[in-house]
Amino acid sequence: MTPQTTDCPNPAHCGGGAPDPSTYENINIADYTLRKNNGTIQAVYFKLSGNNATGIVCETGAVPTVPSEVVTCGTSDYRFGVVEDPNGGEDTDVGLAIYHQTSPFAGKMGTGSVPTYCRAGGNGPEDYVCQQTDAVATIVIQ
Repeated sequence: MTPQTTDCPNPAHCGGGAPDPSTYENINIADYTLRKNNGTIQAVYFKLSGNNATGIVCETGAVPTVPSEVVTCGTSDYRFGVVEDPNGGEDTDVGLAIYHQTSPFAGKMGTGSVPTYCRAGGNGPEDYVCQQTDAVATIVIQ
């Protein structure tokens, strides 16, 4: 067996153990829905659960440009924005940036996408409703 070196680029793979849980947070996304009409996002809705949250509603109306403005989820310390899909998804072409303010002027942030299935929305040929396919999608923020 080859001895470990102190300059290992990824300690989790070099016997250093799991990452310190205080350096990241798993954000679970549930009930995600996105409505898109004529290429413009009309609405985004989902529930967020994390270290200090369970089932917080996050939603916004029309998103004229991507990346979008950052929106606060209810009255919580969590926020989100719509960004280009960091995983290159084809259905909605957007992802989420999730923010958790952990103290004044500091916090954690990460991006990810939610697997969706899009169908006709009923308001014309370019109207689509995209809904989450898995019960929960996880985005890791650091």
